[in-house]
Amino acid sequence: MAQLERWMTAISEPHIVLGYGSLMNSDSRSRHSGIPHDGVEVEVFGFERGWITRSEPELQTYVGAYQKKDGWLNAQLVPTHLDPALQKREQDYRFTPVTIDQLNFELADDLTERLIDWLKLRDIWICESLKVEPSSADYPVHQSYIDTCLAGCLELGGEAAARRFIASTTGWQHHRVNDREAPRYPRAAVVNPAYFAVIDQLLDNPS
Repeated sequence: MAQLERWMTAISEPHIVLGYGSLMNSDSRSRHSGIPHDGVEVEVFGFERGWITRSEPELQTYVGAYQKKDGWLNAQLVPTHLDPALQKREQDYRFTPVTIDQLNFELADDLTERLIDWLKLRDIWICESLKVEPSSADYPVHQSYIDTCLAGCLELGGEAAARRFIASTTGWQHHRVNDREAPRYPRAAVVNPAYFAVIDQLLDNPS
């Protein structure tokens, strides 16, 4: 409780982005988007995550979110100013507003109430994909991107968070390039080497 209270007190940013991909990784968002804060775990309803966002300049496919009535995904609350660095990072997405009613926190009731009151003072956004395009041989998914996302889950929420990421993401039968030794994802995180075996085990046995 004290940690979350300190988090809320330290933040002055007027916007919250629901990070559900590489923004879940503190190293990636700090070094590549200048976002210094830790995230807070959250479940988001009304959206589904999938391997459907194509970056033509980067020749890669990333996770994206699209609206779906019974969809859900796990994410993190990421405080931000929506500055040019973040907008460039999310150029293949639109910033779509999300209501507090679409969020769920695994916290005690009193702490959830305190966090909701705090969120009411801010705008909440999710990066919704501009297009839904599955991966292909020309636009594959790179392992360094998967590692960045799942390492972010492991750091904040452990294996349970990583399993929720895998379970709530569609399109895992994608074209994949193993670039772990020489990352091609331009916003790749520096990943704890101990995580690699965990990530591989989770991908092989997601349930």
